[in-house]
Amino acid sequence: MEQKFEHAELEKDIERLAAETKEKAGITPEAQREAVKQTVAKEIYPDGKVPILKPEGTFAPSPVLPNYLQDASQEVRLQVEQLVDLAWHKGIRAAVKEAEKSGSFFVDALHDALTDKLYNEFKNRGLL
Repeated sequence: MEQKFEHAELEKDIERLAAETKEKAGITPEAQREAVKQTVAKEIYPDGKVPILKPEGTFAPSPVLPNYLQDASQEVRLQVEQLVDLAWHKGIRAAVKEAEKSGSFFVDALHDALTDKLYNEFKNRGLL
């Protein structure tokens, strides 16, 4: 079942980010995913300083969370899921602003989760 997003702010973000991503995207899925990651990073880290997280261990895939959060506490997982939900309802900037209140770890986790979600959404919509 294809998920349709009906939120004006997110729709604006998707249109704008998809156009930016398409300019950078290569032919391979890996290149396209990297283009999405870079485009979302510009939105989340306007100063250009993207921290590098080094995930530890191997974890099962999650539909919402990055792999390195699979072993995180229930509280941390829930908070990141809520940030992703906020991005869908109020836009990426609103979610980033909220994530910044909790620290850089949550901003990074939001970036990673949104990269995967937006990549899949762009592909589903034929934008990549």
